[in-house]
Amino acid sequence: MTPQLQVADYTRISDDAAILCRRRDFPRAVNVLQRRDPDRRRWRQAFRSLAVAGDHNLEGSRRRWFEGAIQELVLGVPDTALRRELALDAVEYDTTWDFAEALPCWSARDLWNLAESVQLPMSYLAQVTTLPRSIRETIHTARVVVDCRRTAEAHRALALELSQSLAPTAMIDEVRGCADDRTLAALAGVRSQQDAARRWRELGHRLLSPAG
Repeated sequence: MTPQLQVADYTRISDDAAILCRRRDFPRAVNVLQRRDPDRRRWRQAFRSLAVAGDHNLEGSRRRWFEGAIQELVLGVPDTALRRELALDAVEYDTTWDFAEALPCWSARDLWNLAESVQLPMSYLAQVTTLPRSIRETIHTARVVVDCRRTAEAHRALALELSQSLAPTAMIDEVRGCADDRTLAALAGVRSQQDAARRWRELGHRLLSPAG
């Protein structure tokens, strides 16, 4: 008989979950998370491991049971912000689990209005995320938020890359009026990318705010 894994509360929940997922002992892995208070570090990491492993390995009735179990886990988290981040994690890690109840519900028209409020044309959104065909249809909030965050990070990374070509005194030279055209153009490019990152982050943030 295979010895059962003894899970103690003083062990790291992320380690416990990883071991149980490798053994495909999903009921016990779910139980481990149920017994611990949710937090943004190890509990969240354990949830990610569980969600990904279950999505990759379960079928049929076991999959249906698991889906109900992790939905109960997510929706039972008392911290609203953490509950929403768990729903986003499921999308970011490319699982098929849907925790729409943990997030605000928006229509494509709502998204249009929110995008306009941060000066992002819908044509830009259509290039980075999947949108419904009708303006009245509900968007996949988690997918849109994750894509907004990824786009913001891409702009931030580009701003950092562009800033590498600047001299340490570039901004001081600009203020003093002695910066050359190349430096001014580079500074403008950096600021443009930083502003784009800010707008995409802000849109993602507004999509997570309660719908009015």
